[in-house]
Order: sequence, then C-alpha cells, then structure tokens
Amino acid sequence: MKLRDIFNSPRASRQPQQPANKTGGDIILKIAQEFQDRSRKDIQKWRQAITAAEDPENPRWYLMQDLIDDIVTDAHLSSVIGIRKASTLNHRFYVTDKNSHEQLDEQTQLLEKKWFYDFLDAALDAISRKYTLLEFFKDNDNICFNVIPYRNVCPQLKRVYPEASGDTFIDYCISPNVIEINHGSKFGLINDVAANVIWKRDLMQSNAEFSERFGMPLITATTSNKADVPRIDNALKNLGEAGTGVLPNGTEIKIHDLANAGNPEKVYLEPIAFHDKQVSKRFLGSTTIVDEGANRAQTQVHEGTLDDKIALDDKRLIMFVVNDYLFPLLQTFGLPFDNTKMQFQFDETEDLTLSEQWRITSEALLHFDLDETEIQKTFNLPIKGVKQRTALPGGFSANFR
Repeated sequence: MKLRDIFNSPRASRQPQQPANKTGGDIILKIAQEFQDRSRKDIQKWRQAITAAEDPENPRWYLMQDLIDDIVTDAHLSSVIGIRKASTLNHRFYVTDKNSHEQLDEQTQLLEKKWFYDFLDAALDAISRKYTLLEFFKDNDNICFNVIPYRNVCPQLKRVYPEASGDTFIDYCISPNVIEINHGSKFGLINDVAANVIWKRDLMQSNAEFSERFGMPLITATTSNKADVPRIDNALKNLGEAGTGVLPNGTEIKIHDLANAGNPEKVYLEPIAFHDKQVSKRFLGSTTIVDEGANRAQTQVHEGTLDDKIALDDKRLIMFVVNDYLFPLLQTFGLPFDNTKMQFQFDETEDLTLSEQWRITSEALLHFDLDETEIQKTFNLPIKGVKQRTALPGGFSANFR
C-alpha cells in the first residue's frame, strides 16, 4: 500500500470531523504545489521555527524546514555538507553472508544501481535536517522512491500533513513502503549553525551596502556662480569610470575617499570568515580541510578525523537503516534480501592506502596462497600466472618460473 492510498483510507486521519481527501490524487504532487515561505530569514524567524518544532502538543516543522531550504543555499554550508556526505558515499560497499562473511555478489550487484546511491544521498540528508521520510514503490522491475517533503512531516507524532499548516494528517507508521531515517540530534546539524549563516548574510549585506556607498569616492564641486550649478551637476553625474567633465573656470572639485573608513575588513570580512569556521567545525570537525591557510600536514590530520571518526558514525547510521529497514522492504518486493542471513557493510580496507595494502599483501604471500583474481582486481595488475616459490635456509623463499 502506498502513502497516497493510506491517505485515501478511512484510517488516514485521527480527526473524524475533518475527513481525508477522497479525490484519489497523488499526495506528493499536492504537497509540492503548496506555497513555501521564501522570504529572508532572520534570528527571530529561527527562534519561532524552534518553538514550533518542539511544541509539546502540536509540533510543526514547516517553519524550520523552510528556514533550512533558505540558508542551505549558502555556498560554504552546502560545500561542507557535500564534503561530509562524500566521505561516506565514495566508499565501496558490499553485502555479505552473516555466517560465512563471504561477499554475496548477486545482492551487491543489485544495490550497485543509481536508485541505491540516490537513497544513500537522501538518507544522509537526515543528518543535516533531523529526518528523511521515503516512500518506495516498484515501477516494473525498477525500484523507485519519493522523498516526502520535509516541511510536511512531523517526526515526533509520525505524521505527514498534506497541508503543512492544516489539521488533516497521515499516520505513516501503517505504511509498509515508508522508511524513516531519524538522526539523533534534536533539530539536525544545520540548526546548530543556522544563527551563524544568518549573521553571516547580514554582514555580507552590510558589506555590500558599504561598498555601494563608499567603494566609489564621493565627488563634490564648489562654485561661486549660481547659474553654473545645473551644468556642473550634469557634468558630475557624467563622471563615471574613466569619465570626463567640463566645468566653469573657478570650480573647485573634492574627492572624498571613505572606502577604508571604519576598517570594513575587520568590521565585516573577518566576522564572515569567523562564521564560516564555525560551520566547518560543526560538520567536518575542523577548519583546515576547506581553509586556504592550512598546510598539508594539518589537512591530512583533519581529513583523518573526518574519515575515521565522523564519517564512521555516518556509515554506521546507513548500515543500520539498510539492514533493519531497507532489506525487509526489498524482500517484500520479491528481491533476494534477508536481513536475518545477510548484512550490508562498507569496505573497511579502503581506509588503507594502496601502498599499505600492497605491503600487507606481499607479507601474506610469504605464508599463504592468495586468490590471484582478487589481487588483480585490487591492484589492477595484468597477472598472467603464479610464480613457484622455493624455500631457502633461514625461512626465506625464492620465486621461479
């Protein structure tokens, strides 16, 4: 049963005085056509969004999600979110048997499709936005899903509101085709830096106004002939970039350079950089990964923090969602997935560099016979055969054809 079918069922609403819509239309399409607040967000609207989202009796998230949609257009914020997501999405994964721990090629290949990568990307958005709600369906032999608009979801009460501010709702818990990814943060990570992005935008706006007013020097003219004022005024207006003007004899011109008045770099630009650093710390754990002034050693250390700690937590969330929710759903679609016998996991060997993997493989070859196909696939080597090893005194070995 799809979410739109539930909406049309008698159980869709717990409020009988406002019955569910009986038109049978697509609920996703109806939600998408609803008006969304695109006005400029400020600190007051941010606080109102928090209050609405944590209302103990009737929590609503459309104010918070509209605010997130607005501030996520910030270039720095969207950049660090993309870097954090890439640290998980760029890792190889596979499905293994729980008992033998052998890789299951059939199930792994079924997941190596565009829809699954889109699913992982949408699931990781829950880290930033607090939650993601997905409705799955099968189109012929293809697995498809829709992301339920964030502004219409209430994760505390497990509801979807066709109208974000309306009273009619859908209990999405009774739909077997819906998967909810809920992050452990209270409002999502973006909320932790929302004030920084809002203040940064205010600073950028103020800096733009300052540049507009004082970036080009003010030019004034003084004359003792009142009759020449219109001609002087017209000449000054024509003094643009590389402009010229013809003024009466005796006219005095003054250029007032106020571009550096009040030290705009410290007043505007340095605080903007400060807020960017706060955003980087919250999402990446450091500032050196995206800052220009960082040296290579510092960047590598902090990249290790991102990959080995932060991304490890994100991958653990994904593994729980795939194993506990996605596999049972795919099984209902007739696909060969059984979370009681198999599990999804990321390839942990990718945390090692190629040289480290080669050193471990070389040492293992001294004691074990390894699968040459796996070695060829791992290191992309054109292996033609296996050399024979002859034991030498002292525990050494020699290779012969």
